[in-house]
Amino acid sequence: MKSIIALSALFICLLFAFTNPNKKNITGHWAVHYRSGNEKVSIHFKSNGTFVAEIPAEHFVVGGEYKLENDILSISDTSCNKNYWGKYKETFFTNDSIYSTVIEDSCSGRRSSADKATLVRVKM
Repeated sequence: MKSIIALSALFICLLFAFTNPNKKNITGHWAVHYRSGNEKVSIHFKSNGTFVAEIPAEHFVVGGEYKLENDILSISDTSCNKNYWGKYKETFFTNDSIYSTVIEDSCSGRRSSADKATLVRVKM
């Protein structure tokens, strides 16, 4: 009986050692909300580290690359030259709701779109 309990405890420890239940995941479709509430933006973060963002009212689509490490989103896109990366602090309210604040970004267009934005996961 003691060996079954010890084996079960070992299994649980190994499970937690090799999985991270707190790891954040932004892969998927998101709707971006701003304080003004006027602009509609959608963004699709793909599992291969790329994304596509769309502003339908302006017939504007942009793509690029992203990395998420320790709640810091690094992002580059074609509208700002793919060699210019911006960094944003992502505050996860839940796995389906994020608030974004700029850390550094020399691209003013991306900065004005991403800073102080709330992202809500779209269920597909």
